[in-house]
Amino acid sequence: MKLSAVFPLILVAGITSACTDDPIQPEAERAPAQASLVADAAPGHVVEFRKGAPPEFAAEVAALGGTVAFVSEALGIARVEGLSGQAVAKLGRQRGVAMIYDDVRVHLAVAPSYGAVEALAAEPASVLNPASGIGFSYQWNMRRIGAHTAWAAGHLGSPDVSIAILDTGIDYDGYDANGLVDLARSKSFIPGDDAIVAAAFPGRHPIDDLHGHGSNVASQASSRATIFAGVNSRTTLIGVKVLGYNGSGTLASILAGLVHAAEQGADVANMSLGFRFGVSKIGNGPFVALTNRAFNYAHRQGMIVVVSAGNDATNMDGAGVIFQAYCEAPHVICVSATGPTASANPFSGPWTNEDAGASYSNIGKQAVTVAAPGGTTSGYVASVCARHGIVEVEGKLYLTICNQPPGFFVVTGYAGTSQAAPHVAGLVAKLVEIHGRNNPAQVKHALLKSVDDLGPRGRDPVYGAGRINVARALGL
Repeated sequence: MKLSAVFPLILVAGITSACTDDPIQPEAERAPAQASLVADAAPGHVVEFRKGAPPEFAAEVAALGGTVAFVSEALGIARVEGLSGQAVAKLGRQRGVAMIYDDVRVHLAVAPSYGAVEALAAEPASVLNPASGIGFSYQWNMRRIGAHTAWAAGHLGSPDVSIAILDTGIDYDGYDANGLVDLARSKSFIPGDDAIVAAAFPGRHPIDDLHGHGSNVASQASSRATIFAGVNSRTTLIGVKVLGYNGSGTLASILAGLVHAAEQGADVANMSLGFRFGVSKIGNGPFVALTNRAFNYAHRQGMIVVVSAGNDATNMDGAGVIFQAYCEAPHVICVSATGPTASANPFSGPWTNEDAGASYSNIGKQAVTVAAPGGTTSGYVASVCARHGIVEVEGKLYLTICNQPPGFFVVTGYAGTSQAAPHVAGLVAKLVEIHGRNNPAQVKHALLKSVDDLGPRGRDPVYGAGRINVARALGL
């Protein structure tokens, strides 16, 4: 594999990481990429307002020794950082503040695998013919859902329809994303990453992906198909960075990112994230209420939200006091994963039993809406590696560069419900193009009536209504 040397990034060496995987080490076999999130206390607080943030709020926080990470007027909250317990108590007595509580930090546990460096021929004009992408032979996932049939009939997606990717960012000018990402509507909610990007890559947009997960997810929904095809090749992407280089973010950041996507007019939002094993509703009332508020707001704006079911091999039905974020959030499309049970090579195949329910995927007859290809260690969902990365070694941060010299590209493979969800988000974007904006009920109906019913007749725990079929959804 052609990867550059690892260089220390001294300017940001004090930032800590919760990620233990070294993303530049190739491994022949890894566990499925876990899209779930593990929660713990975050070094920050959520301030809930009575009627919006007072004009003097930022100044009050600064006077107490803290900073305001962001304010979401639609949610009626702000995230503040750097305050002592005494300062938090004092801020809680300020005019307009209804409640202050600890934010929750979440960690994305991801284990990508890396394929061999491949030779790159002359760049094809594959936006109009995604099946001509150089790596399309690897993409059992796109063929399984009939995406290639839709492309051949001219259904390439529309630049007037947009999908917000709430994740670790996007390598927005890489081989397959270049020209598809609307940077004016994209935003980072991870200040620590913003500082790294500014120091290491001056002039780049803060959504630059320093992890890789977000770039893989985005490319399944929409891709120029120079290397790998997405469900669409012309649909616009909006990058909303809510997880940082170490796969870590906060609940407040994720929900504020969702609201931002809705405010920016995104037609679809993809959230390949969730809390591992769910979250107890006991003692977490404010966060459950805040989550419901954010998703209801997105729905009122006409945005359709697609979420991953999670990778805990759990039946989500009858969860009781466990909040299965985000499949239990209102109005969402919850996606479980399918993938091969065997292969000669997990990247290049051939693959066996591609429609099997993935063993890691959460399931639930009521919880799961539909299924889509998520991959397994027998058949990865492939993408080109994100070119920039950050890892922590013994308390120091290091810059890694996935080398993409002229004539070569490096293949990464993921497996998880993270990868299943953007296949559905891509199809939903096509249906929005047909049925129009602000029509979530009609779009969802069209999605459900077009699936392949693979399990027991009717709705079942593994596939929900069934595995998506892009060609059938478009009447082909």
